[in-house]
Amino acid sequence: MRTPNPDWQSNPEAAGRFTRYYETAWGLIRGQILIHGNNISGPPGWLARRRLRRGLELFQQALEIHAGSWQSLWGIGKIHQRLGEARKAYEAFTAAHRLEPEQADVAREAGLAALDSGDSAAAIELTHAAIEANPDDPGLVANLALAYLLNEQPQEALEHADDALSREPSDVITVTVHIIIKEVLAGERSCPTTMAELNASL
Repeated sequence: MRTPNPDWQSNPEAAGRFTRYYETAWGLIRGQILIHGNNISGPPGWLARRRLRRGLELFQQALEIHAGSWQSLWGIGKIHQRLGEARKAYEAFTAAHRLEPEQADVAREAGLAALDSGDSAAAIELTHAAIEANPDDPGLVANLALAYLLNEQPQEALEHADDALSREPSDVITVTVHIIIKEVLAGERSCPTTMAELNASL
């Protein structure tokens, strides 16, 4: 694992290269990754994949200069997420989370990537961290309910789903998760343990 380099900014040449790599990477992937406000559906086409892969290379070059750049790791995670590489996304997001543990969006993404990777226990821990950083976000509470459900803890899942639903009763995802949890507890369906299994049952 790379270690943060506190001296990189004292070298103008290195600082200039870092800025160039970092800003060029974001320029390439902006509009191609899944973030709030982007209306993206379906897998990326060949041109989008090429831009994403080049952005990945540039972020990695930026990290060679400044290994403490959690923003670069977050960008890498978003690229792997968009490419459907769940485990690599999880590794990048968790590395970013270790560097910046109080950043709610990093913990959120790490928790979701953990779910996509099939690690619901890690998703619970990471989503709790996200909620600690941003306790007023009902979406995070709904994510936590989902993580508990996939960890085969439906009663704990219901408590958090009830909380999320009371805060945002019209959110479609929260309503859906709440219904599924209630059906599991009522014995009307088996408890899903992966996102793939959950999506297949919808």
